[in-house]
Amino acid sequence: MPNTDTIIFIFMALAIILIVTPFLNLGHKPFHLKAKNAVETAFFVSIMPLLLFLSDGSTATSSNLNWFNLGTSNLTLTVQFDKYAILFIPIALLVTWSILEFSIWYMQTDPNIEIFFKYLLIFLLAMIALVSAGNLLFLFMGWEGVGIMSFLLIGWYHARGNAAVAALQAVLYNRFGDIGFLLAFCWLMKNAQSIEFSYIL
Repeated sequence: MPNTDTIIFIFMALAIILIVTPFLNLGHKPFHLKAKNAVETAFFVSIMPLLLFLSDGSTATSSNLNWFNLGTSNLTLTVQFDKYAILFIPIALLVTWSILEFSIWYMQTDPNIEIFFKYLLIFLLAMIALVSAGNLLFLFMGWEGVGIMSFLLIGWYHARGNAAVAALQAVLYNRFGDIGFLLAFCWLMKNAQSIEFSYIL
């Protein structure tokens, strides 16, 4: 029988796969309805790992994928579901589900509703990448994804002056973060010879 960590990893991975399924254009429902149903289902799927974690007190479970070789070290994409990720992901899914439900009503006459929903799903995936990253590379990818999608979502109604200004502010603040992130990334690659949190923390 699989141990608790394996079950948690499978359920969390399944929740993430469900979020991606609307992009596959399966079925005949409009994209925004498929997106809402996918996030709703993913939320209920993500509850199981949370309950298992709370009852069993499991430690972090992780998996990595080699991306490319840099001579002395490999760059890998490492996913880690620790207590923070297991707690955050259901909350993020619940909040996103609520936003999608409201947006279906609020944007029912908006011709670009499907684009908005795609942006929101990508933003959700970037948030999940940010909190489930097991190394600096995956963390940076999640950070950039959240930054880009924040700009697009905050400035959705770009004709409104306040929205346009707020979107620009989000981009500027994220660029300052990028500089610090890249400096730390390069320093750790040179001095610690690793970007894995399990090694550098």
